[in-house]
Amino acid sequence: MGCVSNTDTVVTSSETRVQSFTFYEDTTNRGLTEMTYIIEHLSDTGRIYCKDSLRFGTRLDSVVPYVTYKATPALAKYCFPDTVIISTGADTLDLTKHPDSIFLYVLSSDMTQERWYHLDIYAHQSDPYLYVWEQLTNQVFKPQNCKMKVFYANEKLHLYVNNGFQTQIYQSVDGRSWALMSNAPLGLPVSCSVRDILQCGTSLYYVEDDYLYITDDMLQWKAIDCSGRDYQLVNMLMVFHDKVWCILQNRVSQDLFLGTVQDCDIHPVTSIYGLNNGILPANFPISDFASLPIKSSSERPRAMVVGGRSLDGTPVNTRWNFEYETPANSENQPFAGYRVVDFSIEQPTFHSLTGMSIIQYSDHLIMFGGIDNDLEYRSDILYSDDEGMNWYVPDTSQNQLPKTYQSRQQQTVVVDAEDNIYIIGGQTNTQTFSDVYRGYLNSMKW
Repeated sequence: MGCVSNTDTVVTSSETRVQSFTFYEDTTNRGLTEMTYIIEHLSDTGRIYCKDSLRFGTRLDSVVPYVTYKATPALAKYCFPDTVIISTGADTLDLTKHPDSIFLYVLSSDMTQERWYHLDIYAHQSDPYLYVWEQLTNQVFKPQNCKMKVFYANEKLHLYVNNGFQTQIYQSVDGRSWALMSNAPLGLPVSCSVRDILQCGTSLYYVEDDYLYITDDMLQWKAIDCSGRDYQLVNMLMVFHDKVWCILQNRVSQDLFLGTVQDCDIHPVTSIYGLNNGILPANFPISDFASLPIKSSSERPRAMVVGGRSLDGTPVNTRWNFEYETPANSENQPFAGYRVVDFSIEQPTFHSLTGMSIIQYSDHLIMFGGIDNDLEYRSDILYSDDEGMNWYVPDTSQNQLPKTYQSRQQQTVVVDAEDNIYIIGGQTNTQTFSDVYRGYLNSMKW
């Protein structure tokens, strides 16, 4: 006599937790599987979400979730306000339909426990690489033949304007509404070349006629007489390695060299790797250049000086890169301390430029305006993704100034604490501007 033995035992569970959540790969919609999805468990509820919205352009109208569970549930279903989809493991969902009210319902295999997961999954509705520009005002002041430069400090924009006879300061908190300060800056020369003023923190620096001028409040300037030295002051240059740098000229040899401003005094710098005895070459600019400190991927202090005019007034196309290597990190380096190299020697990206402005923003450098050696005003914006070595015109569908913006040089550009870029004023050979444009990269606001 035969017998039948049934050894199959069905084991049930009260487990309702989701173990992992993603989507089936879709080669035409790769943004779905690039993201890590977070599963949050509460007592009898939960939430499934991504830390950041999916990249712009990711489609959510026809997606297939891939879900694993701590234990196989008796039932799983996707609940929309107007429909319910019983899960089969290959369910096509439209997550754009009622995006705030989509739930995954899980019933344990022993049918004693249930859990509701809120599906909180979105795609960016705006292109993160798009720059948004707008004109804030057509005129801060009545334009005339004047120079200007803007500084950002104490949560305000400070616009210095000089018409050759006096300097005035306009202030704004938003770039749209401006007020003329009742008190003009005290202690500056009447014909101050305001574009040559250099900012370091909340302090400003300027040199003219062998005087060094310094202010800590944007208004009261202290003048320091440097006339009794064996060099004369030529111009401010850059902020680099937590120091303010200027250009000096030997009164006898006429050689140009660099100095730093420390403790309200100037200290000549005579040793820089890449310079012969610290002497600047003939093609080093002394005016109309753009300079900026750079946050470098190498984590070494860096700065750039781009374009401008040399001592004899000739426009140059140089791109001087300054770097500092600390002795402690220089075992495998041929130098320790300051060094300088001209990037334009090996990488000639553009011709001579003067009167342009450069900022570091997001992960690249951006150059605005200027005039080239053919006396043409640059209408395009230039990017550099390699810290100033190479430059290119960006995709104009993602970064283009408004049509009301006219090509110019000597515009002044600054970035505020909220990652807004302000472009103010500038000149052509026939017109002076005092308009204000503000722009930002979408992803900087998320």
